[in-house]
Amino acid sequence: MLDALILASQQFLQPSVLLLMVVAVPIGLLFGVLPGVSGLTALAILIPVIYGMEPVHGLTFLLAAHAVVTTGGSVTSILLGIPGSTLNAATVMDGHPLSRQGKAGYAIGAALTASALGGVIGVIVLVVLLPFLQPIIEAFGSPEVFFLAVFGIVFIGALGEGQPLKGLMAGGLGVFLSTFGYQGTTGVPRFWLDSDYLLDGFRLVPIGLGLFAVPQIIALMSTGKPIASGGQNHDVSWAQVGEGIKTVVRRWRLLLGSSAIGTFVGIVPGVGGDTASFVSYGWAKQTSKNPDEFGKGAIAGVIAPEASNNAKEGGSLVPTLAFGIPGSVAMAMLFGAFLILGLEPGPYFLRDHMDIALGLAFVVAAANLIAAIMILPAVSHISLLTRVPGHVLGPLLLVLVVLGAYASANNPVDVLFVFVFGALGFVMTRLGFSRPALMLGFVLGSMIETYFEISLDAYGPWFVTRPISALLFVLILAGIAVPMARQMRRRKDHDHG
Repeated sequence: MLDALILASQQFLQPSVLLLMVVAVPIGLLFGVLPGVSGLTALAILIPVIYGMEPVHGLTFLLAAHAVVTTGGSVTSILLGIPGSTLNAATVMDGHPLSRQGKAGYAIGAALTASALGGVIGVIVLVVLLPFLQPIIEAFGSPEVFFLAVFGIVFIGALGEGQPLKGLMAGGLGVFLSTFGYQGTTGVPRFWLDSDYLLDGFRLVPIGLGLFAVPQIIALMSTGKPIASGGQNHDVSWAQVGEGIKTVVRRWRLLLGSSAIGTFVGIVPGVGGDTASFVSYGWAKQTSKNPDEFGKGAIAGVIAPEASNNAKEGGSLVPTLAFGIPGSVAMAMLFGAFLILGLEPGPYFLRDHMDIALGLAFVVAAANLIAAIMILPAVSHISLLTRVPGHVLGPLLLVLVVLGAYASANNPVDVLFVFVFGALGFVMTRLGFSRPALMLGFVLGSMIETYFEISLDAYGPWFVTRPISALLFVLILAGIAVPMARQMRRRKDHDHG
């Protein structure tokens, strides 16, 4: 472990790596500040940039940018009442009321401090867990990895957007899309439609850009109006910012509890930050002495979700690195970046690349601290960016999408499929299907198929009886049954009401 720490410090403290981090952080903050451009969109657009980079440089650039998106989004959520990213939705509920009360600086100071410290706490948990993961990893054979992958898709599908059946259908569609091209174990081409392009299957970047960026751009361009309305007071008092910082320090139990929730929710494959932020918000409200203040400007309603948002990044790295199972949809995108750079997360990653794992933990912590320091002087000007008219911002983003898709493999067909999957993403958005579930299903589909075949060959149909496999199988069934039962109960109550 000590040798890995020394090697990690040698690799990730190079001037070139630190410079990339400093460049990536403001990019991530910008993506967070602009509503309609999520962290997933940021990763999809930035992944083509890392082609040709060394693994340490490429992963540092992507992870540093992604880790601070919610930090930037918190400012927009507080000032304008518009979530900068979906992960900031819980912050709006109390952050914007504080802004309307003339306490924008107080809320922003608390949000940025909670984000920075939450990110650091999540990383500390990650570093503590990494050395103890090896015995757990050794207990995971092909059956366990198969069930863990299915577990991730089921949970993001069933819990992700409140409509379990549609979420599971979307995850299944993602698995189906992963079967195009050569089969992993036999090499037999499938569903290739006599197209050389499809022999290698669909590519991650066009799917990510299409599903997440194009629908957001359509929404911006269809209105042609500025994202934010005028007439609001965005003056930020530095005295208020300082008071917000002190409040987080005084409420250290809330900070630690929310960070712990974010970290451990992040560890569960596929659940993601949306769940973590709302769970933390609910926990803060339930444990508060004044729960009636929530929704009206309770500072705890800002601290809890922001600490949880950034802490979950450390947690999400655990299953991503140790098992090769993305801990969130964003980590599914990052998983693709690992493969692009010639690395494969999974059971042997920590054995062979513990230094990179520790270095990435350092990147998450450092990026969160840098972001908080970097954004404070610019807070008073940031709201101006959200006033750019949609008919101006939309085309600029569309140009970035097209360039990013083409640059990923210098293949014009990729650009075509961006718009094909963009149309699919638009329809899914209108019909209420989960795009994150489809994305995770696509990333994990080939793994599910491969490990299922290996498990059958090695253990026969009884591989489900292995202890960990049986436990995961029960959790999968519960992950399907419980949300559906709740939905049926809500419908029944609604019909009787």
